[in-house]
Amino acid sequence: MLSRVAESLFWMSRYFERAENTARFLDVNFNLLLDLNKITHVENPNYWIALILVTSDKERFNELYEDYSARTVTDYLVFNKNNPNSIISCISLARENGRSIIESISSEMWEQVNNLYHYLQSVTPQVVHNDPYSFYKEIKNASHLFQGITDNTFSHNEGWDFIQIAKYLERTDNIARLIDVKYHMLLSEAENQTEIVAGSEDIIQWMAVLKSCSALEAFRKVYLSKIDPDNILRFLILDRTFPRSINFSVCAAEDALWRISGSSRHRYVNNADRLIGKIEAELSYTAIEDIYAKGLHHYLEDLEQRLVKVGEQVHLTYFAYHTPEIEPVDIEDALPFTGVAGGRAYWSQAQQHQQQQQQQ
Repeated sequence: MLSRVAESLFWMSRYFERAENTARFLDVNFNLLLDLNKITHVENPNYWIALILVTSDKERFNELYEDYSARTVTDYLVFNKNNPNSIISCISLARENGRSIIESISSEMWEQVNNLYHYLQSVTPQVVHNDPYSFYKEIKNASHLFQGITDNTFSHNEGWDFIQIAKYLERTDNIARLIDVKYHMLLSEAENQTEIVAGSEDIIQWMAVLKSCSALEAFRKVYLSKIDPDNILRFLILDRTFPRSINFSVCAAEDALWRISGSSRHRYVNNADRLIGKIEAELSYTAIEDIYAKGLHHYLEDLEQRLVKVGEQVHLTYFAYHTPEIEPVDIEDALPFTGVAGGRAYWSQAQQHQQQQQQQ
């Protein structure tokens, strides 16, 4: 497989997953405010700033808007073309990657990407503000349909594995960010609430965290007791059977990487395989008490940085053009992190060119 094709498949999948996660966060936040409105005052920017913090875009957002509200955050995360992580930017870039390899993907895959792109071009901010539920449901369903079409119309070869790697690396990164931001906001808010209101609000917000990952029903099937932060973190980080947990996603990314390279449990072929294998092994033997001992924020921040390194090594191993004159001596430092928007990484000049084309 050509590295150009593999890279475009990787980024097409990653941008689609990022758009779905953004839609998921916004949808859950709107529903959260409807629930909270019954018991507490919700005109608080903290309910919206969390969404900006999850995407690591606070500085860029502050340059464009004066306050954190439903209208400004929605505009930034859905329609702002200068935000490379907005839904419209992600789908545009996914479409651009698909268009560049249209001969390598199925016609059904291209049709689905193209349909969602044109749907977004026809939607106005007023439509979203009037009926956010229907809009975000459309984005999520479109992403699920794309994944189903891909699984059923695209050969499960190396190209399919690159799609899986991208999807699960992006998913792991998003879940880690969500848990980190929401966990600390929930704790700080609870300290400033009366006991009765704090208890009700705490439960509603923890349920919102689970809903953000489509995990509420699956969680209740495993943990029948009341909503408990320890159990929620244990489920979202360490559970090996739920498709949106960190552990499951890391294992899925590892399997796809190893299918491509031929690595195994006791023998790794390249640095990307070694790094993902190390993360998976540590997750397998980690307990929630170990995470608390290290500090949840520090643990998740470290995990995010290690995922960035995995992405960098995937790029270096499979996508980069290698020339003896410029090949670095130390493979660990071969490709420094040059993330966009304070943490959402891209790793090639082609991606930078696509970002510039989108802004024009």
